Amino acid sequence: MKITRFAATLSLSLALAPAAHAFDFSQISSGLAVGKQALKAATLSDDEVKTMANQACAQYDKNSRIAPASSKYGKRLAAITKKVGQKINGQPVNFKVYQNKEVNAWAMANGCVRINTGLMDMMSDDEVIGVVGHELGHVALGHRRRCRSPTPLQPPAMRPAPSAARAWRN
Repeated sequence: MKITRFAATLSLSLALAPAAHAFDFSQISSGLAVGKQALKAATLSDDEVKTMANQACAQYDKNSRIAPASSKYGKRLAAITKKVGQKINGQPVNFKVYQNKEVNAWAMANGCVRINTGLMDMMSDDEVIGVVGHELGHVALGHRRRCRSPTPLQPPAMRPAPSAARAWRN
């Protein structure tokens, strides 16, 4: 039985060998690279994830226009976040407003929470509190720690270079 399976596999392989040039095997190395990144990501400690999040958040802040704390957005977010607190499970939370018309908000494992002015412009304070609570839920439940492999849901600074230009949507 084992010899028959081996012979059938060998025969099929030899029969398909001439057609192999028609297949695009270049994606194999790309798939292996993604697998390697996923394995590396799965073995990161929480401290390593927070360190990466600190670096990514700092880079993202550097590349974004941040509304000053004295602006209407900064004052509004300060009033809103005062109601929800400044720590989640002992993790200090860092809130900032990005001057960006896109309706978006996001959070990272290190407590970095960013809200865009586009979202704040279209929502009431109660709605923004709901969004902030949603983002804090990600931090509290460790969603960013468990989602360590590169995905479209990560901030651009946390993604591999080819997809880094796209904005992160939550």
